[in-house]
Amino acid sequence: MFESLSARLKDYFSKLSGRAAISEDNLHPYDNRERRFRHDDSSAGKGRAIVAELLHIDQHAADQASFDLSYFSGGIGVIDRLAISLPANAELWSRVSGALKTRLLSDVPPEDPLHEDILWLLTGEEDLVPLQPAAVRFLNRERKAFQSECVETDRIMFNEYSNVNAWTALWGTDTKLNYLYYDQG
Repeated sequence: MFESLSARLKDYFSKLSGRAAISEDNLHPYDNRERRFRHDDSSAGKGRAIVAELLHIDQHAADQASFDLSYFSGGIGVIDRLAISLPANAELWSRVSGALKTRLLSDVPPEDPLHEDILWLLTGEEDLVPLQPAAVRFLNRERKAFQSECVETDRIMFNEYSNVNAWTALWGTDTKLNYLYYDQG
């Protein structure tokens, strides 16, 4: 019984993160090598399959994505840096944000423990500052060139388990969704 629950929990948390088991490939064999997939290189097909699985979207939507996915594992642990941008609509936003368990920053009150974790991630400070402008600065610093610039009027969401070591962010407009994921574990 315990093994079954443990396996189910591991699978669940794996799916929430960028560490999802993609097909039969092991993206973290701990061999001190980076595995990288970009929308403009020869591994684009495999990368698009990873995008579809990460965001819980169909292959057609993934085919329209720009992405840069970097998976590293070795003696220092795991460092994943994932960036995706794609055309969006209300259904795609709902599907992706629900599957990734994200919350709008405006829905995170100061007394919520997530507020403190997000604030520390965004600013490295404990002083209360408005999350939205801090997130704009943070996301613009972290984003890839193919991702749209983050502005204060964007929808900005973070995974409910985000902290300084592992985080997932979504931002964009009704017609564009940007995704960033970082994990150092």
